Amino acid sequence: MRLADKVALVTGGGAGIGRAIVLAMAREGADLLIADIQRDAAQAAAHAVEALGRKAAVLGVDVSQEAQVQQMIADGIRQCGRIDILVNNAGIVPGLGLPFTRQGEADWDKVFTVNMKSVFFACKAIAPHFRERRAGKILNISSIAAPLSSQTMPSYSVAKMGVITFTKIVAKDLAASGVNVNAICPGLLYTDMWKKIGDVIRETTPAYAGMEPRQMFERRVQEWVPMKREQTPEDIGHAAVFLVSEEARNITGQVLMVDGGIVM
Repeated sequence: MRLADKVALVTGGGAGIGRAIVLAMAREGADLLIADIQRDAAQAAAHAVEALGRKAAVLGVDVSQEAQVQQMIADGIRQCGRIDILVNNAGIVPGLGLPFTRQGEADWDKVFTVNMKSVFFACKAIAPHFRERRAGKILNISSIAAPLSSQTMPSYSVAKMGVITFTKIVAKDLAASGVNVNAICPGLLYTDMWKKIGDVIRETTPAYAGMEPRQMFERRVQEWVPMKREQTPEDIGHAAVFLVSEEARNITGQVLMVDGGIVM
């Protein structure tokens, strides 16, 4: 097992990509700290981890609040004795379909706080622990919306590009302490988040009028993905396991596109 007896903390670990990462790491031998504002979802994910024979604990947290993020890290270390892996996955996609000229300051503040500042909060909180141990892995979940500069998701795209830039900054800062810091940009995944995006696409694109969410998604895959197949949360989980394993010990400051070739 590539993550035998490691302790991994995953934000937004209760559903979607976060849950897939949680389960992929558990299958590779890790114990999980599942941090999520939705405690019921996190608890269900914890039960799934325990069914795989690993330990799991739930940490209720609003990642937009720095004090809560600091407490999350402190509680994780207290409960497990250490944290080996931090995955910053929590995120939101509000303001869909609105060009930047129709978005307000509040829209941008909310997106930046949850998607970008939360990554800063968590990395800052865990850095002393990793420096002291001279070991650790950080994985930040960005999005293909960042390099694609989506006009229908302006604040989200900019925030996720910020995650990419910040990943490189933290990687440089912690490299001498033996800490690896990387990012993943997921492609087209049929998650609850995409279904919300699909609603906007249907309203703004006449060619998609009257189509069910799954039909829309499959059409978009055929239009956008060179490999002509969808990506899944499990794909992101597999990539995450690799990047936080010792197999990737000399990979840091990198951004992996798991997108079937959309961004190339």
